[in-house]
Amino acid sequence: MPRGLTLYMIPRARIAEWTPEDVLNKLDGARLEELRRYFEEAGDKVSLRRLEALSKTIVDLAGSFSKQYATSRDARLLFSYSFRLKFSYFSRGERRTVEHEALIEHDVWVRLRSGLFIVFDAPLKRISRVISELASLRLFGDPTVIAPLKLDRSAIEAIEDWVTSKEYPVSGNIMRASFRRTRLDNSILDEVSIKKEGLDTTKIYEDIKGSSHELSSITFVTPLLPEINRRLTCRLDSRGGLLIYTPNVRREDIDVLILYLEKVLKLE
Repeated sequence: MPRGLTLYMIPRARIAEWTPEDVLNKLDGARLEELRRYFEEAGDKVSLRRLEALSKTIVDLAGSFSKQYATSRDARLLFSYSFRLKFSYFSRGERRTVEHEALIEHDVWVRLRSGLFIVFDAPLKRISRVISELASLRLFGDPTVIAPLKLDRSAIEAIEDWVTSKEYPVSGNIMRASFRRTRLDNSILDEVSIKKEGLDTTKIYEDIKGSSHELSSITFVTPLLPEINRRLTCRLDSRGGLLIYTPNVRREDIDVLILYLEKVLKLE
């Protein structure tokens, strides 16, 4: 099963003097009720409705942070809540609906040197969003300070350059790419997606990339990473979504991958 990470950014100047232990202590025990109360007091009805709509998924909006441990680079926490599942089935000609609740825990990493705020395996984008908003509120008194990581064309191309670099014993390759607003034959296409092993070596890839306004995502195989002696297959999009398709991926694999992305994207 792929591992899904959602990447957000904290302005590094806001955390320059903090230690990972500072972040752990500030976030430990933060609850979604704090975010609801903030929106109510601010009169932000739109955000309040968006948050309360999650009560159909997060039971009683009772999600909260708990600290795990600190490393030299980050603070690692869990965000936990009861997830409400609903499914329907037919029995003897009648439609029946069953509800079930399951405890869900998401790893959350706060990277002090790069400013990355990483939410693991959120089933819905709006869940990772409220996790980041709650952290932002608790850390800075403002739910908007932590914002989605947005990668422009140059950032995506930096990933491409790293993946295909010949400095590694085994280099990687681009497997798939999606583009927006692509001009072909005097027409502008909203979206174009092309897929081929070794896509980066083909002329059509360069042609479409050159005629597109935005490179929205790339799926790639990393070079052989010496720290873990593995190559990882990933998809990175321009809105900070990172999927890791490699089976049996370990925490140390993800840690090394994030280190490389921070370096390639010049976040440190």
